[in-house]
Amino acid sequence: MAFVVSAADRSPGVIAEGMRQEWVISPDRLPDGRLSVEVLYLDPETALDLGTASDELLWLEVLRGSIMADAESTGSEIIVMVAGGRGVRIQALTASELLIVRVPHAARYDDVVRGGLAGRVDWSTEPVLDSEHDARRRIYLATTELWGTEAVKGERIYYPAGAAGAPHHHEGAEHFQFVVAGSGTALLDGTPIALGTGDLLYNLENEIHAFRNDADEDFVFVEFFVPGHSRTVWVPGVEVCTWQPRETDVHGRPAARALERHVHGEGRV
Repeated sequence: MAFVVSAADRSPGVIAEGMRQEWVISPDRLPDGRLSVEVLYLDPETALDLGTASDELLWLEVLRGSIMADAESTGSEIIVMVAGGRGVRIQALTASELLIVRVPHAARYDDVVRGGLAGRVDWSTEPVLDSEHDARRRIYLATTELWGTEAVKGERIYYPAGAAGAPHHHEGAEHFQFVVAGSGTALLDGTPIALGTGDLLYNLENEIHAFRNDADEDFVFVEFFVPGHSRTVWVPGVEVCTWQPRETDVHGRPAARALERHVHGEGRV
């Protein structure tokens, strides 16, 4: 069943000088070992190398601070991905907090991983998508077009004050939401669960869920599916989440690419 890992319940451990780690989902937490999630805290000038096995995929997002990733400056608008034996060298420029996710056997979802992948996605250049039924917004973080693999799909989702999504479940993938700003409520088969910044909600297949924001500030989370393709099934009678892309990014600039209007989980994005 779905579970929540609260930021308040995580205990950091020192793993090296200038480096502290908190497991959010430890490698042995899920029965099939599908993925692990950690938050890593780095002091300024701390460096480390992150590598992957031949069938593994890893990505990181800067939650706070700034780093160099393979000698390129990286902040909170960049996601760095490596897979299939590739690696990345990280050096903290300031005190930094990183969200790191590993999919140990990503090649079972998409064998292209074994060929080796490496990339950077600046999600702030992606088109903003507006919900056709309410004030929610979303931005794609990880898709086949962006990452070159179907092993994962990711989005950044904004729920303004008063916004709510329709209840639904997914078939063919499991996914998690990690709250990066604000607070909101998850409705798990109708049961309300409070979520705040730094909390993670993990949903298995076929679990009915929805979200709402009763607070005054935006409720923002990143959501990642493993594998990347799944079927979304809506509760009968609800308004299906349909998204209309803008021609602009989150900063109001011309977006890096064009997308078509689509129902969530459908279309090639």
